[in-house]
This record gives sequence, structure tokens and C-alpha cells, in this order.
Amino acid sequence: MSRRAFHALALCALLLGSCGAEVVPAPRGEVGVAQFTVNGGATSVPDVATSIAQRLAGLGVGTVVPPATVGPVGAEASTAERVELGDRTGARTLVVGSVTRDGEQLALDARVLDLDSGEPLGPPLVEQAKDAADVSRALDALAQQIAARILAPPAPAKETRKRKPKPADDGPREPIEIEADTLDAQTVTGGRRLKFAGNVNAVQGEVSLQCDGLEAFYPSGASEPDQLIAKGNVHVKQRDRTASCDEAIFYRSEDKLVCTGAPAELTEACNRAEAQRITFYLESEKVEMVRGKVLGRDCEPGATP
Repeated sequence: MSRRAFHALALCALLLGSCGAEVVPAPRGEVGVAQFTVNGGATSVPDVATSIAQRLAGLGVGTVVPPATVGPVGAEASTAERVELGDRTGARTLVVGSVTRDGEQLALDARVLDLDSGEPLGPPLVEQAKDAADVSRALDALAQQIAARILAPPAPAKETRKRKPKPADDGPREPIEIEADTLDAQTVTGGRRLKFAGNVNAVQGEVSLQCDGLEAFYPSGASEPDQLIAKGNVHVKQRDRTASCDEAIFYRSEDKLVCTGAPAELTEACNRAEAQRITFYLESEKVEMVRGKVLGRDCEPGATP
């Protein structure tokens, strides 16, 4: 089957569902509670995570996936870990935390994460139990704070940042065209996931991306992906800038593409640099590097690159 045929199959799967079957969007209320870490090698610490999960189940946040199912998950979980956890448990929101004992006192810390983006929903939550008799109260208070954070309407994060105004004749965002040797389409919580493999080439306007494998996440009813994850021999090009890295994630709603590697490499005209992370802001054509260093020039001064 040709690459174009696979792309047509992808669009059919997205627009029509499973051969005409209605695709029902999943609710966002599924909440996973990870096992809490215990700091300082403390002993005789109660199972805070299970207690929090039991309390959340009665606070109207939706289905709660307990720590025994979720397992230990860090606050800095990778994209692959978040996707695997969401697919395995159906959770869209994750509660992680820690317990620290200081004498009779227990410090309970929790964070609420959006599994789709990996971003925290607000700042960390903290409760203090002054002794064993106060633990139940602290757990109740912490669970109520977590539930309030989960049920709060999403803030227009980063929309307060002024964006460059688009010209009056600028139409809708250009579609993404993807070609590959093979395609696998799957229904997942909240939408569909398409896996492209072999000679993958994705193009949106002046930006092109080549890699060995690509996962595209489509929300229910959407004809365009909201996130792309590229892995293996990743090459990104925008005008005279190119980046090579191990993994790249494209956040379409933010027009942002993040390349990471060991290290990632950026080339612009004659100049070359390496960095732990390179971020392309596609609309403004701004580039940011984290822990980067300049490698020098590939051509002589005055030469045409």
C-alpha cells in the first residue's frame, strides 16, 4: 500500500471512526493516584496515597485509579511514561506526592499533573499533620484541595502571553501532511493515536520533520493532531535552520516544537551549536536552547552557506 494510501486511511479513520461507528468522547474525570514517595528513610508512615485515592472517590472527581494499579510515578515523568500510563489506566489526570516525617509530625506534599501535557495544574499542595491523631484531618484537607484543583475549570494558560498578530489575509493554520511506509491507527482515551513508521516525513507550511517513527494524537472529532512525538534520527527544518535530535515533540496549539537528545544539534547558516534541549517557536521563528554551547562555523567568514 502506498504512503498516500496510508494517509487517506488515517483521515478516514479520524473522520468516520471505526468504519462508521460513532466515536463517543471519554470524560476527563479519570484520576490516577501514584504511590507517594517517603523521604528521609522514615518508618511507620501510613499509606497516604491509598487514603487520598479513597477520599477522592467520594468527592466527585470521576473514576479514581488506585496506587496499586498506577504504581510509582515521578513528577517529571517522560512523555512515553505518561502515554503508557494513560493507555493502561484510562487516567487523564495524575496525583503524585511525598511524605516526610519529622518526629511526630508528617508533611504531606502533592502535585496534580495533566497527563496529556505533563504540566502541573497549579502549585504544589501541602498539609501538615502534627501527630498521629491529626493524620486523618490532614488527609481530608489534602484530598479536598486536590479535588478542587482537578474540578477547577482549566485556566487559559499561556494565552495571556502576547502573540504576534497575524496579517489580515492570514488564513487558518496550515494542515499537517504525513507520509510513511506503515500506519497503525488505535482508539485511545479521548481520541485516536496514529503510529507512523519507516521514512516518516511530516510537513506543515515551511516546517518539515523526518524521523524513523512518529505518533500523532488526535482528540475526538478532530481532523488534525494536537501533538506529534517523533523518535529516531529526527531532523527538523525551518527556513535556514535545521535541528537533529533523538526525540522531538510538536505542541500544535502552541506552535512549539521541542527537540531533545544527547545532545541535540542546531545548524543555522554557517553556525552550529549543541544543547540538551532546543525549542522552536514556529510562528515567531524564535529558537531557545537549554545548556547549549556553540561549536563554531562550518564555512569560512564571508562564504555563502
